[in-house]
Amino acid sequence: MLKRDDWVADTGCIGSSAVGCEGISQATIRLARETRQLPKFGVASMQFDSTYHPPRGWLHAGKYLLPIGARTTDWLPRAAPRAQVPIAELAVDHPASVRYLSLDDGETVSEFAFPCHADGKCETRSLPEQDFPSAFVAEIDAGMVFGRQCSVIGPARKAVRETGFYLDGAVQTSKVPVSRLRLRYWRKRWTSDVTARLWLPPAQRVAGRVAVLNARYSHNYFHWLIEILPRLAPLRRAGLVADYYLVDCLSAFQKSVLGALGIHERQLIQPHGKLLLAADEVIVPSFPSPSCLREFASRLLSGLGADGPVTRLRRIFISRRKTGTRTLADEAAVERLLHAHGFETHFMEDYPLARQARLVHEAELVVATHGAGLANLIFARPGTQVIELVPAERFNYACYPKRTRFFQLDHQIVFARCPGRRQVLQVALPDVSAALERAEEAINQRAAA
Repeated sequence: MLKRDDWVADTGCIGSSAVGCEGISQATIRLARETRQLPKFGVASMQFDSTYHPPRGWLHAGKYLLPIGARTTDWLPRAAPRAQVPIAELAVDHPASVRYLSLDDGETVSEFAFPCHADGKCETRSLPEQDFPSAFVAEIDAGMVFGRQCSVIGPARKAVRETGFYLDGAVQTSKVPVSRLRLRYWRKRWTSDVTARLWLPPAQRVAGRVAVLNARYSHNYFHWLIEILPRLAPLRRAGLVADYYLVDCLSAFQKSVLGALGIHERQLIQPHGKLLLAADEVIVPSFPSPSCLREFASRLLSGLGADGPVTRLRRIFISRRKTGTRTLADEAAVERLLHAHGFETHFMEDYPLARQARLVHEAELVVATHGAGLANLIFARPGTQVIELVPAERFNYACYPKRTRFFQLDHQIVFARCPGRRQVLQVALPDVSAALERAEEAINQRAAA
C-alpha cells in the first residue's frame, strides 16, 4: 500500500511528496545489507569507463547556476521520459533493477501550540497532530539523473515521481496557482518536470554508485541544510555508502560542511541544468522524516565539533542588518530592549557554521527575524525558547514552528508590519516585551523543576 504525505509542501518550501511502502521488515533490510558488497567509503575514483567531465567554470546569476565549457563525449540527445511513477511502484514493476527499503514505521508528531503576538494582543495558534511516512532508500541499477534539481530516471524511461516538482500541470507560487498563459508557468514546468521536455542532453557516465541529494531550492541555505543534506540520514540507516554525491557543493562553506559529514571533495558532483548523468547505480533517499532530521542535526553538530558540554547559557539576537532584506526599521530600539534582558547581538553570516551551531546550542533564548538563518535551530537543545519576528500575513509564517516542534523547542511569533516592498519590518516593542516575559517565565519554571 502506498502512502502519500504533503508535509513538505505545507511549509511553503519544497513542494514534493513522500511515498512509503509497508510490509518490508527490518530483517529484509539486514539481509540486503549483508548480501551486497559495498565499496569502502571515500576511496573510489573515476574509473576508465567514466565519461563525466565537470564544466570548466560557472556563472552565478542570482539563484541560477550556469555551466561554462560543459563537455560531453556523446552528441546524441536522449528522449525524455513520458511518465512519472512513485519509486515504490517502480520497484514492484522492475524488481530486478530497483530495490526499495522502508526504514521505519513512520512517526506521529503531537499537536503543537505556539503563541502569536500582534497589536498588543496574543493569540495561540496550533499545528494539528500529524503522521509522517517512513523514511526510505531506493537503489536503481543503470539509473540516470537530470538537471540541477536531480530528476531521477529509472527503467523503461520512467521518471521517479518523488524527484519531480510541479507535476501534472500543477504550478503554483506561494500556494497561488500560476496560469498556463504565463511564461513563468512553462519555465517552471521545463525546469522541474522532466516529462514536460521532448529531449534531454547527451548523457555523461560515471562508474560507481551515485547518491542523489539535490532538489529544488538547493541555492537557499534553509533548504540545503534542512531538506537536502539530511537525506544522508536514510542512507546511513540503510548502511549504504556512495562513491559520489550529487549536491550543491561549489562554495568553500558547502565543502567544509560536507567534509564535516565525512564526504570528501573528490566525491562531490555539482549538478546543473545541462547535465544528464548515467551511473552504474543511482541511490535515491527520501526527504527527511522528523527522526531523520534530528539524527542528521546530532551528527552534524558532532562533526563540526560543536557538541561539547554546555557550561554557559546565552541569550542571542540574530540580526539581519547586514543582509539588506527583512531588516528592522528601528533595530536600535529592539537591541536596547534585548540587551536589557541579557542578550548578545550576532551576525551569523560572519561566522563559520561550527560557531553558528555552537552559539545556538548554548542558547536558552533566541530572538531572530524570519529567514534562512533560523535553520540553525536544528542545533538547539530541547526546551530552548524561540521568538521569531515575522512579516504579517506571510504565507508560510508557520514554516519554523513546523520544524522546531520536532526538537521540542518553545516557539513564539511576533508579527511585524511590512508596509513596503523592501521588507523593512516595523515591530511593536510591547509585543516583543510580552513575548520576552512569557519566555523568561518558561525558563524560570524549567529551572525550578
